[in-house]
Amino acid sequence: MENQDRAEKVLAHAATLGTSGRKLIEPNQVPVDNKFIEFCKTPQCPGYGSSMSCPPNVKGPDWFREYLKTFDQVLVFKFDVPTKVLLSEERHEVTRLIHETASGIELFALANGFARAKGFAGGSCKQVFCQEYLGCRVLSGTGGCRNPDKARQSMSGMGVDFLELTKRLGWKMEIITQTTNADEVSMGMMAGMVLLGD
Repeated sequence: MENQDRAEKVLAHAATLGTSGRKLIEPNQVPVDNKFIEFCKTPQCPGYGSSMSCPPNVKGPDWFREYLKTFDQVLVFKFDVPTKVLLSEERHEVTRLIHETASGIELFALANGFARAKGFAGGSCKQVFCQEYLGCRVLSGTGGCRNPDKARQSMSGMGVDFLELTKRLGWKMEIITQTTNADEVSMGMMAGMVLLGD
């Protein structure tokens, strides 16, 4: 099966997982900016330093720029989510869904000839999969990841500028903060990506 046909098959699989939108793009279309590492640190994200999938325990933007160049295509997916959900504790369930979808697409891609498929998600895996545990076993050196089939590394930790990426994709993204009025901005989005390469 030709590379593009395989990619289209993976794209169709992403649709079966309930994604609100999905697109295949060239790796050089993914904007990477080092400033996102600083956003993780100040003000400090709750996920910062809590797992091997978030800064400062990931290789980061400079590495990711070069890593992207070794792939053929990137599948970006999104879920449209009501603002009220994003402003509530339910957002952790959406973050879990992003991780599980990224890993699901990755595994499907691996099974369909993309031997180097690699998924990335939004949000900390520690907060959604291991919140009840004091620490990350990988980080402490006491064992392997408790959820290797679900947890994926952070896009922000790799410096992905998702707001700029959504503009390039033609997706309208609202920036949701704690001060956002859900009656005025009813929907937001969360997203992930899977790098496709042989």
